[in-house]
Amino acid sequence: MPRDVIDLLEGRLFPEARVILISVTASCTELLPLMQRHITFEGLVWGRSVSLLGGGQWGAPTRLIDTVQSCRQLRNIARTTLGCLAIAAMYESSGGELPTDELDVIASVFNCVAANSSHTQVTELGRLALFCLKTKRSTVTAAELKMYCSAPETNIAGCLDRAQLFGRTAKRKSDHYYTIICPGLAEFLAANYIVSLANRPGLLAAEIAGLAVGDEVEPEILKVLNFSMALLGARAHLLLSKLTPLWLSPQTIFSLALAGGETEANLTALCEMLGISKSPPVPPLEAKPIWVSIKSTLSELQGWGLAFKSPTCTLKNLELVYQMEKNLLLESRNVMDIFLDALSKNESVTTLRITSLIENEVRDSDINYLASCISKALLKPRLESFELILTLLEEDPPILKLQSVVTALCRTIPRQPKLSNLSLDLGLCTSQLVQICATLEKCPHVTRLSLPHLRCERGAVGALAALLTVRPLSYLGLPSSWGARDDPPSSSGVSMGSGSGSSSGNSGLIKQSSLTGAPSPRSYPAGIFSSLPRGVLSSTANMGRSATLPRQPMEGPPDKRSTDSVISRTWYPTPACDGGPHNSGTLHELLLAARDTYSRLHGLDLSKAQLSLEDSMCLGETVRVSTTLHSIKLEGASRLSEILPTVLGASESPCLQMMSLGSPRIALEDAAVGMSARALGSCITLRLLSLDGWSFRIENVGTLASVRGFLSLTSVRELGLNNCRLNMSMFKSDVPVQSGAYECRSVVNLKLAGAQIIFADHLSMKGPHMLPYLVGFVNLRELDLSAPSRTGFGSTSSTPLILSDKDIVAFFNTLNNHFSHLNTLKMCNWIIHLDEAVRTLKSVAKLLKSSPLSHIKLDGVVVMDRPKKQRIEPQFLHAFLANLPLLRWLGTTLHGLSEEQITTLGNYCGDMRGMEIDVRLSDSTIENARLMTSSLGMDGKFDIRVSTFGTTNSILIHIEKTSTKSLSRK
Repeated sequence: MPRDVIDLLEGRLFPEARVILISVTASCTELLPLMQRHITFEGLVWGRSVSLLGGGQWGAPTRLIDTVQSCRQLRNIARTTLGCLAIAAMYESSGGELPTDELDVIASVFNCVAANSSHTQVTELGRLALFCLKTKRSTVTAAELKMYCSAPETNIAGCLDRAQLFGRTAKRKSDHYYTIICPGLAEFLAANYIVSLANRPGLLAAEIAGLAVGDEVEPEILKVLNFSMALLGARAHLLLSKLTPLWLSPQTIFSLALAGGETEANLTALCEMLGISKSPPVPPLEAKPIWVSIKSTLSELQGWGLAFKSPTCTLKNLELVYQMEKNLLLESRNVMDIFLDALSKNESVTTLRITSLIENEVRDSDINYLASCISKALLKPRLESFELILTLLEEDPPILKLQSVVTALCRTIPRQPKLSNLSLDLGLCTSQLVQICATLEKCPHVTRLSLPHLRCERGAVGALAALLTVRPLSYLGLPSSWGARDDPPSSSGVSMGSGSGSSSGNSGLIKQSSLTGAPSPRSYPAGIFSSLPRGVLSSTANMGRSATLPRQPMEGPPDKRSTDSVISRTWYPTPACDGGPHNSGTLHELLLAARDTYSRLHGLDLSKAQLSLEDSMCLGETVRVSTTLHSIKLEGASRLSEILPTVLGASESPCLQMMSLGSPRIALEDAAVGMSARALGSCITLRLLSLDGWSFRIENVGTLASVRGFLSLTSVRELGLNNCRLNMSMFKSDVPVQSGAYECRSVVNLKLAGAQIIFADHLSMKGPHMLPYLVGFVNLRELDLSAPSRTGFGSTSSTPLILSDKDIVAFFNTLNNHFSHLNTLKMCNWIIHLDEAVRTLKSVAKLLKSSPLSHIKLDGVVVMDRPKKQRIEPQFLHAFLANLPLLRWLGTTLHGLSEEQITTLGNYCGDMRGMEIDVRLSDSTIENARLMTSSLGMDGKFDIRVSTFGTTNSILIHIEKTSTKSLSRK
């Protein structure tokens, strides 16, 4: 905007002047904030419209007035004089009937004012109308009308209101300008022009691409598309399949699809637009499958209901976020019923999750309706997995508040023969859990059961134990379960060997200090176990059973480090349950049923569960003796005593394959590290081990030998050490790594995101600096050396590691020399500052030309050219795109990049050495993806497919060359 115009409107220029501006709203959006008063002229007032509808008198038919007043589209038409006359003519010609749908209203007005117009005349004027809508103009000149229309003086001119042009803009006295006679008619004419191009796909695609003028599609253009879809009807798929360049939101696509109708071709085009017509490719570096989340709004329910009716829909995982409203309208319930009916006919969705946040003072009728919706959803064909998460906001809700939901579940689950996985997070009380377990006893098809946040009272645990006995489950999850846990004095030590399979009487005992978080011995009464090796065991006859095993003698060797925390022998104690109900825990019956000879339990999840020491010991024996338990999850433990029995029990397990024990609150010293390494190395069936967040402190050479033995003997294929801290106080950071220091041939997937090695000189090795210490993993296929995220959930506030030119070149040089089998690399959140960017990137490119890498994940990487103070992430990514011969998948984020950099990165994708590539964008917008692919799609050398899966959280762009010719852009 010119500066003198701003000065004029703000009063600095001609302060005494009064400025009056007459324009349409779309043309003066920048000026409106500078004006003191805004007056909107919307046409005739209602009283004047009534007078015109009645022929100039107040005696218009009551039925006519009531119909116009109750219909918003008719009221808009009646704001102009010609519109009132058209409505009156329509009323008279139709025998007192008036249309109410917007498109029917506009079509009737058009037939009234431009009757018998030819198809050519309509499309010519429609082309001019579309041009005016794109340029935000409300008037056209006579010259423009003659240029676009071959016969402007025919009946088609009835759509326009002609007025004489005065002032200096008139070239001659008889010059005129034209406006559309009523709102909506311009969009109707433009839609007719779009429809005329339906059989000419090339021209249609070019016209649609021209509609994306700004960052967002204007409401007038969306109305044109809506009218076009309705006019096309069964052929609406021809237009819907061409709308990709507009990057419309799923809600907009749904409204267009609803206008087009429910033909099979239209529904197929809708699924293609949503990215669910073909099996959505699961990104190879994503552990979780792709989910589509639907909110219970009218537009989303109607749109997804259409998509589910398509036979080409291949969506597998669906989440329905049910929004509980206090004043639920009948229309909302009708739409929900239609959606559930469509879902019940869909055969692709196999996993369904329903979540709802229930507010205070919700009515029982609303909960009953929710229960009926859950029943309908459960009866969906081919439903294999069902999750229900209901959260009550009341601080102390009634125990049976959700009883109708529980009753609906018990009534419906037996009628779903395909259901095999059931997860219920409802805050179940004991009586409700007993009711559900009684139902599940009659359902042999349900083999996996998860009950998060369950209060583990003895009655509830007894019901689960009975269920395991009567009808064995293959998986049981009790994450974040809780109950009474008043640890008795014996929890200060770990009872090892008092049950079956124990060693001789001289068993060992873990020292109090090695059990992180264990109670202090001083808090116990006199005569109860205090600590090792400070005293002789007091008499425990009054306790009914031994609190701990007999201690070792107080005498010991002078080297206290090797004997203070654990026994000095090479073996380790065996976890065992005392054989009776636990005084401080409630899981004995359940774990006893899990290790029964006839049990079929393959997986157990007790993550973040409040386990007493007795429960932990009982779980350790279950892991040790069970012949069916393949996987165990104990993530989020707060004390080492909660998980150490499980680790020790794994040494004798005949079948354990997966163990996930991640927790940021677990710290191990020499004794515990050595004991854990020997135990885990003895588990020959273990294939996946996760110790994320653990801290290891090694100060003894013998402990290092135990770790080396574990690495050489283990059968683990995937090892997770994310965010771990390894404190090596025996070595300094300048000591070079000896070749052959250790060798691990089993591990092929190593996860070290956020991990670090701390040396005696207090220097730490992170990210790429750790690579020289990993050369012993000779068969690695996948490596994760990502840095901690700097923003969002799970971010860190520690000082970030800034990598230099030397660091980057040394990293890729080591990668090239020692990791010949590596095909997947994650290096997210790295910060790279280059002093010689061109030279460094050229060296990296040279090293990458012989690299076997095929999958790279670079989310959150920041690359800075330090002398120029410019971000050069596109150039850094170009080194991978243009030089890796086997690159097939690239993950990155576009957040923080300028439009020019995003476009440049899109151009660099054209230099890929392979024939196709998948680019996964995280923390990016659809507008970023449009900018990135705009240049590639212009020359026709690349086939581009974009999948948003109904959301913008994860965007997958598939780029494929359309020919085998070299397309290098150098």
